[in-house]
Amino acid sequence: MIRFQRKGKQRHPARTWLIRIGIVLLAVSGLYLLAGLAGFAPLQTESIYWNNIRIVAGLAILGCLFAAVGYGNE
Repeated sequence: MIRFQRKGKQRHPARTWLIRIGIVLLAVSGLYLLAGLAGFAPLQTESIYWNNIRIVAGLAILGCLFAAVGYGNE
């Protein structure tokens, strides 16, 4: 694994994990959304189910928020 050295203030490990979790949530929900739209995964668009398109989109937004909180004011 390539490690980049940052100059200045180091990021807290909890913030690094927030960034990683956020990007993984965004990637997984984005892939599930694409697979659902292509017909490979179950994705209901009109009724309320646990695999509803709004829930998948909400997880993608949650991933963006986790990453944004992790990055903070960098």
